[in-house]
Amino acid sequence: MPVKPYAAVLCLLLGSLLVSTGASTPHPKHEPAYVESYYGEYRVELKEAGFPARSLRGPLREQWQSPRPAQRGYLIGVLFPHLKDPYWRAVNYGIVDAARRQGVGIRLLSAGGYTEIERQKEQFDELVQAEVDGIILASISYTALDTSVEQAAQRGVPVVAVINDIYTPEIRAKALVSFYEMGYEAGRFVIADAALKDKVTVAFFPGPKGSGWAPESLKGFFRAQRENPGKVRLLPPKWGDTGYTVQRALIEASLRQHPDIDYLVGNAIGAEVAVDILKERGLSQQVKVIATYLIPSIYDKVRQGEIAAAPSDITVAQGRMAVDMMVRLLDGAIPGEDFPFRAGPIIEIVTSESANDFSYEALFGAPSFSPVFELDPPRGSLTK
Repeated sequence: MPVKPYAAVLCLLLGSLLVSTGASTPHPKHEPAYVESYYGEYRVELKEAGFPARSLRGPLREQWQSPRPAQRGYLIGVLFPHLKDPYWRAVNYGIVDAARRQGVGIRLLSAGGYTEIERQKEQFDELVQAEVDGIILASISYTALDTSVEQAAQRGVPVVAVINDIYTPEIRAKALVSFYEMGYEAGRFVIADAALKDKVTVAFFPGPKGSGWAPESLKGFFRAQRENPGKVRLLPPKWGDTGYTVQRALIEASLRQHPDIDYLVGNAIGAEVAVDILKERGLSQQVKVIATYLIPSIYDKVRQGEIAAAPSDITVAQGRMAVDMMVRLLDGAIPGEDFPFRAGPIIEIVTSESANDFSYEALFGAPSFSPVFELDPPRGSLTK
């Protein structure tokens, strides 16, 4: 499990990290000065969904160091599942911030949702045809983009995964955390929160079934349940896209079928919808809500006590790290040797008691930020 850093030490280390890397805006709290890193060879025959490949060495807890500005003004393609919620806007913020700092350009394409696998494949091909230098991929599916990544590799276009894990042996690096661990942290919170009760009933809303992250979060929750046998009655999970309408229908159906629910646990959009539904039904004091990841609206509701807790994977930092990894690759560094093949921020659980220890901008980016789809390299920089 991740080792939790002491906040005060982390703040001091963060200050030195930001000075040394030239980041534009110091964040006083909880930017990941420390990450969990994995080195070595990525061997897919030793890879299991939700976990790093067993061929990798780690996790090593170390201070993340951004590279110096890129040797050339590379053009980096970026593919997102969607930009429908603040989660992906935060990743966009981190990518844009790092691209400006590194002196590289980006071209971002959004597929429109987790059901749009074919659209993301088309967008991937579009970026390859546009002769980008590399692609940062937040894959809709754990395996469906494998062939696309392999074809890009044959053309000399490296691909770095961000946020969402992917299987293919041709992936060059990964900036992400384990959603298995995110689900586990959510499960641990439920167990601790329900310590005075003999048994509780939990309804779980993982998200899209075909994605890598949603099934992983459920498996992580299962682990917490297994460690405390007999404590949690977990209802069959309700799968669905992370849209308001879809999540509302799933939650309302669960409450109709199971009026004895004690906890609603699920993706951030589902958790946000759950708060509204519980208010409408007068159940806010009876049923607690836990999110499996954090977005600004969840953060606000945690601070207000409307959502009990949510683990944070600090998506802004993952976006920055993906650009850093790509720049290192394009500059000739070797993943797994010169820098981690896989790395991500240390997961921390955010509650109403701890929420004020986290910098909003470090978690989500500037509140005024709007999505940026195109960013040109600095004028005069060399491109291929």
